[in-house]
Amino acid sequence: MGFGDYIKKKQAERKERQQSEDEKLQKVNDLLDKFEIPDFDKFFERVLGSKPDIEYKYDDKSEKDIPINLSRKDFLGFIHDKINDGETSYKQIRDFAIKHNVLPQSFFGKDSDVSGNTNEFQNIIDTIRREFDPEKIKDEKELQSQLAVFLKAKFPNMEVEREVQTQMKDEIDILVEGKYAFELKVPKSRSELRNLSAQLEEYLEEYPKLCVVIADTSGRVLSDERILNVTEVINEYTDKYKVKFGIQSLIFKIGTRK
Repeated sequence: MGFGDYIKKKQAERKERQQSEDEKLQKVNDLLDKFEIPDFDKFFERVLGSKPDIEYKYDDKSEKDIPINLSRKDFLGFIHDKINDGETSYKQIRDFAIKHNVLPQSFFGKDSDVSGNTNEFQNIIDTIRREFDPEKIKDEKELQSQLAVFLKAKFPNMEVEREVQTQMKDEIDILVEGKYAFELKVPKSRSELRNLSAQLEEYLEEYPKLCVVIADTSGRVLSDERILNVTEVINEYTDKYKVKFGIQSLIFKIGTRK
């Protein structure tokens, strides 16, 4: 290769790198254009843990420094600085936007992997199945609390959240890493398990990695018009969830307390 060819090759490589950087920048800007001011504030708090410094101007009349309101331009510049410093990335911004309902997952098409890794999700499910040993509960909130504590202890590097609002304004009981959803139920009647089916169908649109955790409180009966066997009815509906939606269920025999 002659010197002239070498120079041309290097120029082409620089041009290609610049084009790639420009495309990445455009992707970030297109995404951030969808953010409202409250979305920026939430992103700074929950992802970055910091926000742009507030600047002040001196007011002659009051003889005080008055804070200057930050603009979108300030927010965008701050985020781009964090990207350049390696403190955040397009993927983090994208996952935040999906998780906090700034944009639907469908907006990103194949570009989005926020739905999570199947093997990782299965590992969490298997760990719960093998090692979760719930104490007596009074209600679903206590079951939720026990499972959340268990997950935080077993997976300390993962984010575990309770009662996360969905796009449909319902609440997922427990969400791990913003993508692995667990819906808990302490059923007192057949109708609760029947109604849960409709909830699961909606949740799957937003969280395709979804698992049901059910407390089989053997001391109770599932009664609508007649006395029913708790375990039989739970098994009936968990089979339906598996066949209809492909959702796994974890059933735990749990005592109750007043």
